[in-house]
Formats: sequence, structure tokens, C-alpha cells
Amino acid sequence: MMNTPPASRGAPPGAASGRILVIDDSDLMLQRIDAALTAAGFEVITTNQTVGAARHLRSCDLAIVDFHMPGLDGATVLKSLKNAAASSGAQCMFLLYTSDETMAARFAEHGFDGALSQKGNIAVLVPQVHALLRVMRMRALKLRR
Repeated sequence: MMNTPPASRGAPPGAASGRILVIDDSDLMLQRIDAALTAAGFEVITTNQTVGAARHLRSCDLAIVDFHMPGLDGATVLKSLKNAAASSGAQCMFLLYTSDETMAARFAEHGFDGALSQKGNIAVLVPQVHALLRVMRMRALKLRR
């Protein structure tokens, strides 16, 4: 499943902005995340395919990666994505998405920039993404000064 929203899907006034790639093996989870983040004003690309997902990194601010996927784990997917990001010059932040609190606490060991540990709780996901992208923008502004 790949969902790239059309350009006509604009954010409501005052909404957040940012482009987010979500990789998860569950189509239902991808649909829920897409609906919630799109309604919050984000542009969302979802996929259940790990191969080829890296092509979206150059235009994304954030990549949310499920850790437990059939055949691969999130750390393996992340390694591939980070290699692609480095070679393309992408400035994307990578977040682990899991309901496994132990795994979430070990996000840095796997190379993730952070973790969203309440997988499936959309009410928590949206404010966390808002806050993270706000902090990323503030840091970028500070670096430009």
C-alpha cells in the first residue's frame, strides 16, 4: 500500500505542516495513521513495503518505522533507510514505532532518533508528531542565526 496525498489536500488554517513517511506492515494501522496525521495538516506517505521506501526520504521531515515486521525488524529497515538518506543528502528524522516499552527504551541502540511507544494510540501520536516537528523547526531556525 502506498498513499501519496494529492497536492489539493491542503492543511486547514493554523494546522501543522510537514511531510511524514510511515512504514508498517499493517494496512489498518497505516490507514488510521494516515487519516489522523492528514487531518492534522501533515502530508503523509504510507507504505507496507520496505523496499523502495527510501525514495521518499529526501522530501520527508520524519520517518516513522514499525519495529516488528515479518521477515525484517525495524533496525534492519532503518539501516537501509539511513544509508539511502546519507547518500541522497536527506535530512529526515527516524522514529521507532512500537507498543513494546522495552524496545522503545532501546531506540538509540538500534539507531533511531527517538521512539513513539504507544503504537496504535492515535490520540497520543498526533500531539507527539506536532511537538517533534515544532522542535525540529525551532532548532533549524536557531542554527541559521
